[in-house]
Amino acid sequence: MTVSLDETVAAVASYTIDHDMENEVWQKGVAINGLLATEREECLETARDLVDRAVETQDSNGQLSYGPSYPIEVFQHGKEYDAHWHIDERKAMNTNNTTSIGHGVLEFYRRTGEDRYLEAARGEYENLQSVSRTKDGGIPHHVPELSGVKGLWIDSVYMMCPFFARYGAAADDPEAFDEAARQIIVHAKHLQDPHTGLFRHIWHEQPNSYPQSTFWARGNGWIQAAIVDVLEFLPEDHPDRDELIDIFRDVSSTIIEHQDDSGMWYNVVDDPHTPLESSGTLMYTYAFKRALELGIVRDDAYRSAAADAMDVCQGLVAEDGAVRRVAGPPGGPGAPLTTTSYGQGFYLLAASQF
Repeated sequence: MTVSLDETVAAVASYTIDHDMENEVWQKGVAINGLLATEREECLETARDLVDRAVETQDSNGQLSYGPSYPIEVFQHGKEYDAHWHIDERKAMNTNNTTSIGHGVLEFYRRTGEDRYLEAARGEYENLQSVSRTKDGGIPHHVPELSGVKGLWIDSVYMMCPFFARYGAAADDPEAFDEAARQIIVHAKHLQDPHTGLFRHIWHEQPNSYPQSTFWARGNGWIQAAIVDVLEFLPEDHPDRDELIDIFRDVSSTIIEHQDDSGMWYNVVDDPHTPLESSGTLMYTYAFKRALELGIVRDDAYRSAAADAMDVCQGLVAEDGAVRRVAGPPGGPGAPLTTTSYGQGFYLLAASQF
């Protein structure tokens, strides 16, 4: 029996609603974004419950939901796995994972006008402004004083930049718009490969190096999803808008070339010896469809690629609504395939575009 997309979305939403996310941070932020995208009453109620809890448990530094979850947990069904990239940041507290929940906080400020949401977002914003930066203004993914290095992770652009752009609109703060664009541009300067247009995972300022340098699927999804979400709020006349569009087109034009005949993408985009993976595939689907809607790209190849990807991912949904074949945290090469809150969230985000 063929199951419709609407039926699959209902199952994924139900699974996400029932999932315990109390101990999660960035994973929960993506799930909240997905629940909000459905506009289903039960999803909006759960999203608001999660956001309200994150606001209630904002820590003394202004970070939402009890603050950062690091040192990083590298687990698959309760068992640690070898992530194959041992770096000092894994022992240090994170600076911006909690900011992904700020997207939902600002969305409920937009929907309700309740000042408590804007105040909570301000605490998150001001905390990030206090972080020691790279020489060219990049906000490191981990506290430099604890990690011993200033490292830029591609993950950060999705955690921070849409939040900055939303905050700029909500608080009428032009500097927040500038920050959203600046962080994407600085991260692209260090992480985007000039030959392929694809993004690497992690860069260290000192020594100038790439401790995790693969063209990781979800990593390239982070930059694409971040840019389309930023452009929704960034003023049309912002001086950096065109540069952000160029970055998006550059990476997307290479990503689309690597789509497998199945409709999916590999966990390491240019390595067919890694497994086909769903979270990156869903992120590209979401980003391509949003880019078409925003007029950032116009080639129908992106529409076809997104449709093919959505078709195959629909079949990945288990009967109970679990989205399978998601590379577990922290991702990158060697990550086992599992089910996660962010996989659920990006399924709902991608499906919302059809």
